[in-house]
Amino acid sequence: MVKRLNFQPLSSFTKGRALVDDAMSRRPPRTIDLDEALDVAGMRDHHRKLMESAVDGVIEWDRFDIIDFGPIMPSIALLDSVTDEDGNQDFKYGYVGESINEIAQRPLRGLKLGDVLVGEAKEKIISEYAAALNGGHPRVSVGRVTISDLDWVQYMRFLYPVRRDGEVNRILLIMLFSL
Repeated sequence: MVKRLNFQPLSSFTKGRALVDDAMSRRPPRTIDLDEALDVAGMRDHHRKLMESAVDGVIEWDRFDIIDFGPIMPSIALLDSVTDEDGNQDFKYGYVGESINEIAQRPLRGLKLGDVLVGEAKEKIISEYAAALNGGHPRVSVGRVTISDLDWVQYMRFLYPVRRDGEVNRILLIMLFSL
């Protein structure tokens, strides 16, 4: 039997407590098998719907309809591939669901991952996004948000590459949280 995560909006976990800025990047994430993750997170129907708008594992933006994902909108973000000031690949937040903004303790729209993440896992997390984009298939990772070296909440991050204007240049992020 596969254990399913009980993911919820983040507000049920924070109970008004403030988080440190680098809470999401203190520890590197661990990549896991997509098929297993879909069962554990109860995401198989959402994944199937996403793949209906995909060609060879990459979501075609003009075929994608975000309305189909209303129940998980607080857990969705769209990030565009950009080049930072040093010529390195980074990802800029566009649409950001409320659960993701809540854990960041600020609105992320318009910010880059490199500006938001700090700590030892920063480069690994950006590389994970790049691997999903450049690999042309969804990736999943898990980790823990930590505060003062104490485990706080588990997360599961689904990264889907998106083709827009003929190029694979966007990531659709689905970020799930569980106690």
